[in-house]
Amino acid sequence: MSCKSTYKIIEKPTDYSTVIKKGRVTGVLFKENGTCFLCLQDKKRFTPTIEEIEKAELILKKNLKCINQTRVNQVDNCPIIHKKLKSYRRQYFGYIDNNGDKIIYTTFSWDRYTLCDRLRGYSRDENENWKIEKEMVLDGCSYHWEIKINLNKEELFELGINGIA
Repeated sequence: MSCKSTYKIIEKPTDYSTVIKKGRVTGVLFKENGTCFLCLQDKKRFTPTIEEIEKAELILKKNLKCINQTRVNQVDNCPIIHKKLKSYRRQYFGYIDNNGDKIIYTTFSWDRYTLCDRLRGYSRDENENWKIEKEMVLDGCSYHWEIKINLNKEELFELGINGIA
């Protein structure tokens, strides 16, 4: 028996979204019929399991530093994403690609704002919509980013980090 903690279900805001938490990390897992505004329209969706989220997080932790070598939009006071991975809340959407591989499309939003962050104009949106629909955030540098995680090949791809306004 493992002593490792696992994600626990802490809330079910809708029939298609489940909030999960492990340590400092909170995420929302969307079922295949959950809204993913302007994304995955042409994809066959699936509902990720907690075990698949655990696997996706391990792949992310193992490979993020390598895919993030250029540190796009992670300058000045913007976080370096692979160094601050536990400081983001997540949204998880599952789909199956053309090869039949399971992909976890994940969005990240900063969840550990400090007084200095707030003085620079960065603050958390306190509304709870992120638990029921895909977040849409423009700009904000590496406080907001997304990536796709291939569970079959254990690879990361399409890292996208918001721009700096």
